[in-house]
Amino acid sequence: DLRAVLAERGTELLLGLLRDGLPDPRPQEGEPTYADKIEPHEHRLDWSRPAVELHRLVRLGQAWTTFRGARLKIPRARLVPPGSEVTPPGVIDADRLVVSAGDGGLALVEVQLEGRPVQAATAWRNGARLRPGERLGE
Repeated sequence: DLRAVLAERGTELLLGLLRDGLPDPRPQEGEPTYADKIEPHEHRLDWSRPAVELHRLVRLGQAWTTFRGARLKIPRARLVPPGSEVTPPGVIDADRLVVSAGDGGLALVEVQLEGRPVQAATAWRNGARLRPGERLGE
């Protein structure tokens, strides 16, 4: 969601600069800063971590976990506050499509099973026929 907003605003700014003309160039000041490449294993969801951290990873993009031995990407999810039920991290509530985390949980909105297109989490649930107590990340 954030990426779409930034793309739209960035396009408007770029078009404005091109229309009005670019300012005179200036040399860059300060020392360069280098960032390491983000590796795929850093996007893996560890369900024992707090739900807010997992939600940030999902919003960053390329977040993934495993389901029945296959990679499951999670392009969209909603943060769910802690509830009264206590389930181990990674357990899926099939009715609500909520995966429990260290505290709270994530409600799955869209998922992408390995080799498949992105789909609504409800469609995935219907096809997967989730069993009670089934977990993600194993």
